[in-house]
Amino acid sequence: MNRLFICIFFLLNFMQVSAQRLWITPFNTGYAPVRSYNGAIISNLVQIQVHANGSQGLQMQNWSMSYRVVGTISNGGPKYFPVERLKFRFNSVSSNGVNDQGSSPNAGNLGLNTNPIPFQYTNSYFVNNSPYNLQIVNRYFMMTLGYDVMIDGGAYLEEYSSWNNYTVNIIIEIRNSKGEIIDSEPVSFQMQVHPDDSPPKPAEEYAILLDPSAKNVLLEFKTPGDYANGVSKTYSRALSVISTTGYAVQVNSLNNDLTSTSNQSLPVNAINLNIKDSQSQTVTGSVKLSSSKQNIITSMIPAKTEKYFDLTYSTQAGDIRFFNQSQEQYSGTLIFSLIPQ
Repeated sequence: MNRLFICIFFLLNFMQVSAQRLWITPFNTGYAPVRSYNGAIISNLVQIQVHANGSQGLQMQNWSMSYRVVGTISNGGPKYFPVERLKFRFNSVSSNGVNDQGSSPNAGNLGLNTNPIPFQYTNSYFVNNSPYNLQIVNRYFMMTLGYDVMIDGGAYLEEYSSWNNYTVNIIIEIRNSKGEIIDSEPVSFQMQVHPDDSPPKPAEEYAILLDPSAKNVLLEFKTPGDYANGVSKTYSRALSVISTTGYAVQVNSLNNDLTSTSNQSLPVNAINLNIKDSQSQTVTGSVKLSSSKQNIITSMIPAKTEKYFDLTYSTQAGDIRFFNQSQEQYSGTLIFSLIPQ
């Protein structure tokens, strides 16, 4: 009785395989060692064999092949390797002959994506709507696609360095012109991350930005009290700075005077600028505007995330330079500069 069951099992298994008319066989050719903070490229690490055996009727005139990562990339520890740091890149294609149109497969007539393709948990396509006809009539055809695996370099690798291998599990699927899955197969590879060199220094980053609301400053004299008491305007969180080192911020006017459309002028140093740390409200600088560069912020402490400052523009009470001026708009341009320390 046992012998009969075994014979039936093998017969059914043979019948199932022989009935397949198009299928894929993905496999790895080794593992992925990462020995440098520059990352790694492992040539032809994943191979995908595409088999067609009398595949007419499966609507494979146009077909697609995709992949997705399944599950976390783990080495048994508490940290999971970031999936977006891995990429596939097309390397090679070979075949046992031509398709029924007499064409040997290549990257061009297959319509392959030859750019690096980031790994992700949703489908990415090796090829989408390939024009290479896989309707093979009454014979066997096979081609093999080879893909490099690319691991991004960078200081981030230090966090994942371990002698324990990470396992990367992938599902590869081939679809016909209707988008129906014809075959779906798993493939996996091991990856060992243990750089032997020194991690790169973090890239220095500097940025200075004015809030759009603070790019056009307006000081208005409307009443006699404005002339007697002066006017002021405060812009909260108007200036932001990012600096991975200590820094200074300088301000200067393009010209010595503010000018009107009728060529009237006012000295730019009639305007005061006061700067406060938005969080602590500590005054970091107070200057009369000038065409010369003046420090308004000096810090030996880096601002690795955005640090904000309030800007207050004002005039002095009773400043006679504003008396008897024609009533029109005077304008000028200020430049804010970030200086690494």
